[in-house]
Amino acid sequence: PAIRLAALMELPLIFVFTHDSIGVGEDGPTHQPIEQITSLRLIPNLAVFRPADATETVEAWRVALGRRHAPTALVLTRQVLPVIDRTCHAPAQGVSRGAYILRDAEHPEVILIGTGSEVHLALAAQEMLAAQKVKARVVSMPCWELFEEQPDEYREAVLPSSLRARVAVEAGVTLAWGRYVGLDGAVVGLDRFGASAPYQVLYQELGITAEAVAGAARRVLSRVK
Repeated sequence: PAIRLAALMELPLIFVFTHDSIGVGEDGPTHQPIEQITSLRLIPNLAVFRPADATETVEAWRVALGRRHAPTALVLTRQVLPVIDRTCHAPAQGVSRGAYILRDAEHPEVILIGTGSEVHLALAAQEMLAAQKVKARVVSMPCWELFEEQPDEYREAVLPSSLRARVAVEAGVTLAWGRYVGLDGAVVGLDRFGASAPYQVLYQELGITAEAVAGAARRVLSRVK
């Protein structure tokens, strides 16, 4: 109720959430917010950030401090995530635009969209696909709401309408991702409750892996070509 009221009143509050996915592991399904991040994204005026690493978290906090007429939610993971090497990836300032091309390929054939801890799965899947001569673009999308506020030209540059082969990956419900992958794309996610186990085991057993993302990309490409 508090976060909804803040959004309704357009208050510049910052809400910080942790334990963002099945990555909480042994805490079990009662503590795994499979559907709650999507629920937060449905609240008008609320910007919901799910950053991929410490650098994106810093940029998300910077953006949140500048939002004087609306609240922000930062949804963070309990997992230990590596910091993305920005010498070979795009600068994290792209967070301020909601989504950005994190690592591109020349004339990409498929787009891999990740958020939060699953951005790292998209990056690993890109390498797997490259080994199979498939060119993939990786887009980090920490904040849907800010991306929707960008000019049409920017959104088209990140997600070209001509490139219909798309795969999104997030450790949560898949329904709303259809907005970005379209009818031809695929989503690697979780439309059931989680389980109690180390998070590495859960991701593997529930099929949220780099291999699953790469496999979905190949299937999507076979349909759209």
